[in-house]
Order: sequence, then C-alpha cells, then structure tokens
Amino acid sequence: MAITLIVVPCMAAAQQQQVSVSATPGQPPSPQQIVTCTSTAGQRQVCAADTAAGVALLRSTGSAACLLGKTWGYDDKGIWVFDGCGAEFGLGSTQEGTGGNEFLGMFEPYGQIRTHLAAFNDTAEVQDNATRVGINFRTRGPVQMYAGVEWGVNLVRNSTQFNLSANGPGEFGEVTSESTSPFIARLGFAGVDFGPAGRVAIGKQKSTHYDVTGYTTDRFNVFGGQGTSTYVAGTDGGPTGTGRADRAIIYRNKIFNIFEVGLQGQFRGTDANGLGASAQVTILPGVTIGGSLTHTNWPQATRDAIQGLEESSDYAALGTRIDWKHLEVGFVYSHHTSGDMVSLPVDGANRSIAFDANGTELYVRAGLGSIGLIGGYTHLGPKDRNPLLNPDFKTSYAILGGEWLVSPRAKLYTESKIDLDTVSATGAKVDNVFTIGFRYDFTVKISHR
Repeated sequence: MAITLIVVPCMAAAQQQQVSVSATPGQPPSPQQIVTCTSTAGQRQVCAADTAAGVALLRSTGSAACLLGKTWGYDDKGIWVFDGCGAEFGLGSTQEGTGGNEFLGMFEPYGQIRTHLAAFNDTAEVQDNATRVGINFRTRGPVQMYAGVEWGVNLVRNSTQFNLSANGPGEFGEVTSESTSPFIARLGFAGVDFGPAGRVAIGKQKSTHYDVTGYTTDRFNVFGGQGTSTYVAGTDGGPTGTGRADRAIIYRNKIFNIFEVGLQGQFRGTDANGLGASAQVTILPGVTIGGSLTHTNWPQATRDAIQGLEESSDYAALGTRIDWKHLEVGFVYSHHTSGDMVSLPVDGANRSIAFDANGTELYVRAGLGSIGLIGGYTHLGPKDRNPLLNPDFKTSYAILGGEWLVSPRAKLYTESKIDLDTVSATGAKVDNVFTIGFRYDFTVKISHR
C-alpha cells in the first residue's frame, strides 16, 4: 500500500462550490500539482481541482491572510478562497512515479480537544467539553463509498456536563447514575454517494431533524440546544431520531445547489421505529431556511414505563440560517408532542414523566478577523404539564461570550449562561454559569491505493 499524508488543521467545514482552476501549464506530471486560486475583498472564489489526495497551502499570494476554514478550504469539488485570500496550493499525488495507479480513496482521522473551567453554584470545576475523535473514509470515482466512526472522549472525570452534545447513547425513559465512561460511541455509519442522484447511509448518524436544528444546536462553544428538541431525555437523540439517530437509514440530496432534502427511516427492532424528513432552501447567498418533521413509535413496554407517554412522539422544527462575511445568525422554532421526559422522585422512587413543549433558540456571532463575539437565547416551555411537574417548569436563559482564534486550529473562548426565568421540574431555581476554555481541532488526510 502506498500512502500520501497531508496534515490539515481546521476550525470549520469547507463549503461546496464550483468554478474554474488555474493550474501550472507546460510541466510534466509530478507527485504534486500546483493550483493557484485567488479572491478579492468580500468575494468567494472556488477553483475546481482533484482534492482526493489532500491539499496544502504552499505560498500566499493574496492581499489578506489565508486561514483554513475561514478564508480558504476544500472539499471533493475543489478549493475555495474568500475575502482577499489568494495562494498557490499543492495537490496530493494521485500517482507514484510513472506507474499510474490511482488512489482508491482517502482516510481522514480527525478530532476536537475541548476543555474549560466552569464557575457555578459557588464553586469551580475543570470540565471536559465534548471532546471527540473519529475517522472518515471515502473512495474515489463517480459513485463513492463512504463511512465514518466517532467516539466521545472524557478527558476529565467531572460530575456536571453543560454541553448537550456530550450526551451519550441511552434509551428513552431509562435514567442511570453510573459513572460516565471514558469513551462513548457518537457516530458509526456507512453509505454510497451517487453524485447528482444523492447519497444514502445506514447506521448511527446525524438526523434529518438535526439538518434544521443544527442552525443553532452545537454552534455555541458550550451551551444551547435545549430549545430545539434535539438531545432529549438525557440522550444524544439516538432513540428518538432527533439528534444522532440510531439504527437509521438516511437519504440526502442537494438539487441545483439550492434545494436540500433528507429522508429518514429508523429501524430499531422492538425498541422504537420512526420516520423523518427535512427540506432546506437557499433563498439568497448565505441565507437558508428549512423545516423538518420526525415521527417515532414506541413499544408498549416503553409506554408502560413512562407516565404520560403516548403511542408516538412527534417533532417539528422550522429555522433560518445566515452566514455572511462578519455575521452569522441562526434561529430555530421547535415543537414536540410526548417528545421529552424528566425523572422525578415520587413516593421514594424515581418516576419518568413525558411532556409536550415548544422551544426557540437564537445564535448570533459577529466576527472581525480572529476575534468573535457570541450571543444567544434559549427557551423551552412545556405544555399540558403532568400534575407531578412543577407548574412553573421551563428553561429560559441568555448566552454571552467571545472567542479568539489563536491560530486556524486553536481558539480560546469564554461563554456565560445567564438565567432569565428557569425553573426545574421540581421547582428548583438554576444558577448562572461562567466558563473559560480552550479548543483545538485537527484532521489528517491519508490517501491510499
């Protein structure tokens, strides 16, 4: 096996675009082809190129700095540059000598190291913040096979976790007090990409509900997510099909680079089964609106164990996302019926109680260069409360924070949750939380024969 190894730090996923490429003419084939791609201030330019063996920035030629994930990046269509970034990029070799053997595909190990100090409830604690590692694989050709696995890694053994994305697999209605495992399975899927005909994958993967709720969920450094009905009942949304959907088959396609559709079927045997769908439309450059519906059927054993749980749970989300030069905005409205639950002590034993709710969530980031200011709001208001739930039970808080991109792959952040009127299911008040932390992203692309 021959491999080409290119290390590529990143802080954000590259966006798919299509235009032309400027390659060095008149040169014989070499292990590394040079591609020149430039942009002007406020402009995004994309240069079509074969990036299957990876891309490395060789020499900056533009009027502004090139920061991976911010002003340049690449995907399987080519290399994109933005806002004055211009450079010569080296493409990884698809040949070894003159043998002409094509690479079969690309392995991509990646990870995020995230930790912070949190101050709350008159104490302070060093916490992990949803650290994860994973690996993606994709073949080459007009029809491509792809697969991915991802694990959550608990760097610090702490009793409190504020980031909902760190929730692990679980069953709806089962509450456990066991210590957190050092590793949890976050994703595991395999699929086929048919190009213009779309792609289909099977396994544990991000749901069609998340296609829309991701406009705000997981975009904050620490908080958010409660208002979107994504990670419900203390789980990662696997059993409900709203977060990292478990045992699901999902089809997705992007049509004319404007309209995106997703169809989801969840087949969990005797545990739970369901269907989901999402649709998104780009109405202006950088402006997307979308909606999703998810329906989950519960077996009789689950309904018997949870008071107030209906035969099925239904989830709906509507949202919009804006990604402009210095401004990012996300807004999501969600509604669920029997879609979440809490565990309450009743007569000396814990009892699981389902409830309906409406939610809203807002994410705003204003950035200039390497500095960004973050603000947001999360609200979840239960409806038709069970008599065992406190009549004032709800979640309502604001989020304020900032971040500094120390390098294209590392940032320092601070984020605070400012409670507005949150009351727990038992009637307890919730404290404000302040965090200051660090995040490091990395990815390694390895082409193989």
